[in-house]
Amino acid sequence: MCAALNFAAAFALLFVLAPATPLVADPVQRLVYVGTHLLEWRLGWLTWIAAALSLLWFYWWWRARVSASYVPLIFGGLGLLADVTAELILVVGGVETYITMSPFAFALTGGVANGLYTICGIGLTLATPLTRRARAVAAVMWAAGVALSVGAFLDIPVLTAGASALLFALFCPWCLYLAVRFR
Repeated sequence: MCAALNFAAAFALLFVLAPATPLVADPVQRLVYVGTHLLEWRLGWLTWIAAALSLLWFYWWWRARVSASYVPLIFGGLGLLADVTAELILVVGGVETYITMSPFAFALTGGVANGLYTICGIGLTLATPLTRRARAVAAVMWAAGVALSVGAFLDIPVLTAGASALLFALFCPWCLYLAVRFR
């Protein structure tokens, strides 16, 4: 479920949301896109909310399978709070608040929420017995999570986009790998 919903969110980002993200340098051009694609914009961000909820569920499931501390889940829960807040700003605000609120919302979801999710994932990974290869994949995956947060905080859209692509390309199969491993 988590892999599928996060894949759907990545798909929505690539094909629906990207034209209104900082990848497009002109904020007015992004605003026009939101105004002419408001339903798609809102549905795209609702997909991200569903993915965020499934992510916390997945982290909860993973923690139980490896008997890890609950501490990483605190970071994951705070990440969910930041993520849903940011995405609701984008969904509810629509065109009316896009110019003033989207920079904050993008920093909140990409920087804060993703950073907290990454800390949670790192904590759970450290508590999980893994092969050397799996640990290497996890290290690259979580490094992409850190890079995504740095890119969002520093407003470097190319870094944010590239790190997002790598993170999702590794994270969706990671969910399936752990699901099979800890059946």
